[in-house]
Amino acid sequence: MTEESKGFGKKRKAKPVQPRLRFNPPTHDPTKNYPSIAQQAKNLAQTAADVARDPRWVDDEEYERRMNICRACNLFDHEQVRCRKCGCRLKGKARFKAGKCPIQKW
Repeated sequence: MTEESKGFGKKRKAKPVQPRLRFNPPTHDPTKNYPSIAQQAKNLAQTAADVARDPRWVDDEEYERRMNICRACNLFDHEQVRCRKCGCRLKGKARFKAGKCPIQKW
């Protein structure tokens, strides 16, 4: 038996390889107007320090009250559940007693 009859000598056309994205990369939206990355890092560090001093959580009723206040605010980004004033992700920040609204709404 020859190599060609075994299929070793045949030339095959290479298929183009398509990269697969397993997630949708975030898109930058300049209308969101978040603080600079440096300021967001500073805000996060301050919140982390406050939470380290008092790591207690609020009850579910207080959490929902805080989130409802945020949802009604014009600084709230509904897509990312973030505050445009401080840049924080509110699902975490509103959960802690030490978390504070940057414009003193809660």
